[in-house]
Amino acid sequence: MIRDYQKLAEGLIQGRTLFDVPMRQLTSLQVGGPADVVFFPKNLEELKRILKLAKRKKIPLFILGRGTNLIVRDKGIRGWVVSLTQGLRKVHFDGEFVEAEGGLSLHQLVQYTIQKGLTGMEPFFGIPGTVGGGLAMNAGAWGAEIKDLVHSITFLKEDGETVERPRSRLRFSYRCLSFPKSWIILRGKFHLKRGRKEEILEAVKSYSERRKRTQPIGYLSAGSIFKNPKEGPAGKWIEEVGLKGFRMGQAMVSDRHANFIINQGKATAEDILNLMEWIERKVYEEKGISLEREVRVIGE
Repeated sequence: MIRDYQKLAEGLIQGRTLFDVPMRQLTSLQVGGPADVVFFPKNLEELKRILKLAKRKKIPLFILGRGTNLIVRDKGIRGWVVSLTQGLRKVHFDGEFVEAEGGLSLHQLVQYTIQKGLTGMEPFFGIPGTVGGGLAMNAGAWGAEIKDLVHSITFLKEDGETVERPRSRLRFSYRCLSFPKSWIILRGKFHLKRGRKEEILEAVKSYSERRKRTQPIGYLSAGSIFKNPKEGPAGKWIEEVGLKGFRMGQAMVSDRHANFIINQGKATAEDILNLMEWIERKVYEEKGISLEREVRVIGE
């Protein structure tokens, strides 16, 4: 089956196509076994070509951003993985509106908006994910959510048709955007405001310094592991049950922010998942709070 997936992928696009790729090389946590095939389409037409054949041959398909907020299990991913980060990164400005393709990093988008003197995106400075990933999970930071800036989102459907949905027809919730699983976020259009560049830069500096003070910047992590429950920040409860700095194998609860798990260098996905399960169990047993995962877990 693996060889069939790989044979069908050969020569399908001009963009890079890699085989048996260790997913630890493509994820921020740096864990995960091999993916059978990883495509890096150069444009929309190549992406459509991949989707068309995958649908016809019933090949499992996973869309990858920058590999943040993601844990790939140790046996890897069967089927095709498609990364949008090398071909779908265009950005277009029209007055107070900015339209960015799904493969562009949120961090880069914030930098572009700063250059244009537009304000609104500052809280997302330093978030390592893509525009597509940020929209899919309704990324948030410092009380801001990306949904509050969205004007519309353009999706690619499984049949190759593109469809634009205005904000009024999009269903956002906490760390989630509801849309059909077979659809792909192609681009998002955001409505920002004019601002003074000096004030925008000052806000970015403030958020950046706050992030450095409170989060394990520079360490291997997937970002926040759990969503904040209604009872309060997940990190607070994890710390209160005594798990800050707790280790399993090479996986460790960050001693800076307890809602981050750090790969100390040679952690496996099993180490990470075992630690997550232990955290969930301890917080529930001692606090009566059920933690919901923010990170996605995929693969075998």
